[in-house]
Amino acid sequence: MTSATFSLTDTVRRAAVRLARPDILFWTLPLMMVLLVVGTVAQKDQGLFLAHETYFASFIVWFGLLPFPGGYTLMMVFFVNLLAKFLMFSEWQWRKAGVIITHFGAILLMIGGGFTALTQNETYLVVAEGETTNLTEDYHQRQLQIVKDDKPVLILDHQQLKDGMIVSAPDLPFTLTINKYCYSCDITRRAEDQQQGWTSPGRFMQLNAGKLKTNDEENLTGIEFTVNGLKQKDSRYVTFDKFPKPPIIEAGGTSYKIMIGREAYPLPFAVTLNKFTRTLHPGTTMASAFQSDISIDDAGTKWPASISMNEPLRHKGYTLYQSSFDLSGEKPFTVLHVVRNRGRIFPYAASLIMALGLLLHLGIRIRQGAAV
Repeated sequence: MTSATFSLTDTVRRAAVRLARPDILFWTLPLMMVLLVVGTVAQKDQGLFLAHETYFASFIVWFGLLPFPGGYTLMMVFFVNLLAKFLMFSEWQWRKAGVIITHFGAILLMIGGGFTALTQNETYLVVAEGETTNLTEDYHQRQLQIVKDDKPVLILDHQQLKDGMIVSAPDLPFTLTINKYCYSCDITRRAEDQQQGWTSPGRFMQLNAGKLKTNDEENLTGIEFTVNGLKQKDSRYVTFDKFPKPPIIEAGGTSYKIMIGREAYPLPFAVTLNKFTRTLHPGTTMASAFQSDISIDDAGTKWPASISMNEPLRHKGYTLYQSSFDLSGEKPFTVLHVVRNRGRIFPYAASLIMALGLLLHLGIRIRQGAAV
């Protein structure tokens, strides 16, 4: 081997040894505790989801102009330190085999946690009794959607929206000017002297930026906008998340629906709700249990299944939980929480490896004790 190769190998080894030193963990743990306290306190004002995204599911947190390592960065440093220590300072001997296997299981558990954090997808599926769907919706990602003949012409994530923004697309015969955008809106009655130029129901309802809700799903995202470029006089409209009657703009004999919706994800199978059953506590209107009797249609193969509280359905890497229901309409609706966790095998494998490592370590110690 050349001297350059020896030099490179020595440099890598010295870097690995430095990364394995305990002082890295000594400084990382206090930073983790600071971030945990600040992120937990921030949940009161920002809500659980936004605080989690800001402090724990981020690489950098900004306190004014001062950068601070986010949760992802600190966990990455912690993992690299643990991995380097495992590789550089483990006693690679049979008498330490149990300890080595246990530590490897802990590292595998951290790898699984990171993989799950980056890839796990949680959505919800809403279906009425007697109906079928394969579409789920994101809990958090709102979008401005302009739909023509049930097909989207333009989709913008809510993070792109802002006051005064002009929205246009080649396939649109008009433009939108967003007069007001709010992520968490409160709806109030519009004053009579401000109703001129508004199209109903915007003539009577007004959107105002409100306080963020603790549960992000409860935040009502909406916009007030003006339609420009049509022959008729420009009109102003209101639309918001889950608005039952979003504005419909007629242009050139074509209808364009403008709405705030959630990002949709198709399942590789369809779900039909055959029957929804709710059981009440005696003498109350409080549900003690509820169950969805469904049918799964996977590429033409159908079979019945039931989803109830604490009894989910697992199929093709998806887990469907009974989450909620809606009995306010003519038909009962069920709400299923849908989770796709590609890293779900990691906790089971890591726990098994750590258990085997501990048992092996115990067996070796007992054997050593007997020999003495």
